[in-house]
Amino acid sequence: MKITIQTPHLTVIDDFLSDIEFASLATSLQFLSYRSMHSKGWVKAYGLPSAAVLQSELATRGIVDSTPPGMSLVGNLVERIAQPDEALQSHYPQGITGKRATVTGRIVLSGVGAGLNWHNDAESLLGAYVFYGHPRWGSSWGGELLVLADGEAGDQGRPESPGRQPRQVIGDVGPDFMLDVSAEQYRNSIGHGTFVSARPNRLVLLTSRVHHRVTPVTPSAGDQPRAAVVGFFVSDANPS
Repeated sequence: MKITIQTPHLTVIDDFLSDIEFASLATSLQFLSYRSMHSKGWVKAYGLPSAAVLQSELATRGIVDSTPPGMSLVGNLVERIAQPDEALQSHYPQGITGKRATVTGRIVLSGVGAGLNWHNDAESLLGAYVFYGHPRWGSSWGGELLVLADGEAGDQGRPESPGRQPRQVIGDVGPDFMLDVSAEQYRNSIGHGTFVSARPNRLVLLTSRVHHRVTPVTPSAGDQPRAAVVGFFVSDANPS
């Protein structure tokens, strides 16, 4: 395990699993059942429904422990993230800790053209993670995670009014279609950040305050999908 990047809102950990553990997990992803990300409605953050995005069932660790059939290795990964040892705990971004959260996890397979538009996650979440489970990934295949420079960590994109509940920013749940002027102005005012490639056996941790997106998978990837275990840290005080 190697800490590659660490900021208050982003941590990248390489070689998170042992070689044997990773090989077993990567192999297991090929034998699971998947459905279209858009099968129950248009998940706007992932772009148009024509993009090739598939997802597995959901595993959880915390108040509710659930492991769908065939997903024992994914469940083990989620459990390790949910209950980190002290060496890992100190590297979690601010506000993300397995001691305070229920952690979810599902596999998301992204084919050519699939990406994720600029957004920050819902305020009810402590943060999110992505673990890259494909056995290889070319540098020209796309799928990079782009993270806006910390700045105010998204505070300007999520204004609050005294005595009122925080305003739900459209960008929290999908692209804002240029309608959320404050979020768009905030992103353009910073205009730079960090990119994280989809390197196999890499774990990326994000707080909910940081704006991020995923670049589309390019035709160079062919029939190799970007295979990621994607999950969220949900406060045990307010599970949803």
